[in-house]
Order: sequence, then C-alpha cells, then structure tokens
Amino acid sequence: MSISKGKADGGQGGKLGHSNQDHWEYTEEIKLAAKKRRRLQSRKQTAEGLKEYLEETTNDRADDAEPH
Repeated sequence: MSISKGKADGGQGGKLGHSNQDHWEYTEEIKLAAKKRRRLQSRKQTAEGLKEYLEETTNDRADDAEPH
C-alpha cells in the first residue's frame, strides 16, 4: 500500500510528472556534468587522504627508528 502524495498545491502544476518539459536534454547535460564533477572531487579527496596516510606512516617509522 502506498502513501498518497496529497493534493497538488495551487499554481504549481501538480507534484507528479513533468512529461511536458521540453528541456530534458539540458537537464541530462547538467546531470552528466555534476556526475563528472563528483567523480573528480572524489578522486582528489582519495589522493589527498592517501598522501596524508603515507606521510603519517612515514613519520611514525622515522620516530620508531630514532634511538631514545
């Protein structure tokens, strides 16, 4: 059993479909650009995290190698 979306607000054209939109191609271009931007940002964050991790492990090894 599904939950009813309720009555559409006046002047909003309804909450359901947007099948009469003629700018779907433009919307798809925006979605693809956003997907690419998220992927590149994720790759950059992963590289930064790996760099920080390697710096920490290198510093820890150097600290362990020093005589006390």
